[in-house]
Amino acid sequence: MTETGETSPPREGMTNGGAGFAATFGLLAGPVLALIVALLPPPAGLEPSAMWVAGLFLLMAIWWATEAIPMAVTSLLPLAILPLFGIMDLKDVAAPYADPVVMLLLGGFLVALAIEKWNLHRRIALNVLRVSGARLKLLTGGVMLATALLSMWISNTATALMMTPIILSVAVAAGGGPRLAVALLLGVCYAASIGGLGTPVGTPTNLIAIGWLKENAGIEITFREWMATGVPMIALMLPAAWLILTWGLKSSPEQAQAASASIRAQHGALGRVTSAEARVATVFACVAAAWILREQLIKVPALSGLTDMGIAMLGAVAMFLVPHGDTSERAAGRGGALLDWDDGKNVPWDVVLLFGGGLSMAAAIQASGLAGWLGTYLAGLATLPPIVLILIIVTMVVFLSEVMSNVAAMTTFLPVLGALSDATGLDIRALVIPCCVAASCGFMLPIATGPNAVVYATRKVTVRDMARAGFALNLTCIGIIAVYFGL
Repeated sequence: MTETGETSPPREGMTNGGAGFAATFGLLAGPVLALIVALLPPPAGLEPSAMWVAGLFLLMAIWWATEAIPMAVTSLLPLAILPLFGIMDLKDVAAPYADPVVMLLLGGFLVALAIEKWNLHRRIALNVLRVSGARLKLLTGGVMLATALLSMWISNTATALMMTPIILSVAVAAGGGPRLAVALLLGVCYAASIGGLGTPVGTPTNLIAIGWLKENAGIEITFREWMATGVPMIALMLPAAWLILTWGLKSSPEQAQAASASIRAQHGALGRVTSAEARVATVFACVAAAWILREQLIKVPALSGLTDMGIAMLGAVAMFLVPHGDTSERAAGRGGALLDWDDGKNVPWDVVLLFGGGLSMAAAIQASGLAGWLGTYLAGLATLPPIVLILIIVTMVVFLSEVMSNVAAMTTFLPVLGALSDATGLDIRALVIPCCVAASCGFMLPIATGPNAVVYATRKVTVRDMARAGFALNLTCIGIIAVYFGL
């Protein structure tokens, strides 16, 4: 479903009757089923408190899946329920809401806001498209590359919202008909989701996985270590998506030239690089370089305490300190610095609550003994080859993420994966990271991700178009993930 923290735009031509029924059903069924589970006699090896944790977990999973109430509000339930029944101390329940991973995401959001405010992302995208060549297949590849590069650093949905009007104008100028428009638009939404895999801040599920591994397994994954996995995933999945979308796409030289002319015209309309864009680019480049080189920087005595979260916060604060220096009309009323607090209000604060709720619930499942109990019932899976086990998990997560939030899917699976790791002896990273990658691979339905909804709202792409290409890409990505992590 919609990527957590990234609200989908209204989906023109779609009815919400089904969604309304699901929400009403979830609102009523969630508490009933949760109470039934909580009041059941605990099986051997479990305390009654673990049953309350299981009931709360079921309630949150149902409300997350059906969006019965805002997902961020559902994420507040651990703060109210866990201390009430004496399951965990309030301080332990509340601590995950200010976890360093949550603060890392917050800092990344603020840096991304500055990039979007001064249109730097649009300039980057158009520059990539300018050099992508005149042939429409290459142009589609350029669209996807530009989208993926941007979505590594800023919101996937924001990237899709910015790229979509550019692509629509290019498709119209080229006169390539519906086939070209579908290929270009699906290229945008698929590349936005795939590109988010590249960095920890690319999509919320990446940081959920990193935070859970640190809290529950004592494993810390650095920015560069994540990129060492995420970037190869992009390198494998993006060409696969391009091949699926451009198979059989043909164009005349005239269409290709018209598309290139449209891109050049839009790039020319941007004018010269402004001082604000240059300063945002400088701060962003410093932040990205520091993330990637942190392992070398901490060897300097004065920087030994440098963390990924600290780098993000320093970059965010810099955006509020560095003057934008733009004297043009477009800078009027936009404050004296690159960001002001009116901009800060646009941060998706609900994501902070979502992350906190997910991490807090995971801690409760671990502390109550529920995770260990699950492990005893999953021991039979130890006989399966790792690649088969990963294939099963990845397939379930990919298709589950078509109909529910990827963060909800991740949070639902993480405790089970922890128990499965204990039962089978597999490295927990070999289960959690493939699951995390799979959660970003919802390509079939408009409701699967924010970028999918953005593209569907143009009315240029039908559900059938998306489902046909998305199903092929889902299967391809399942195979890529299983082979990459299972062998």
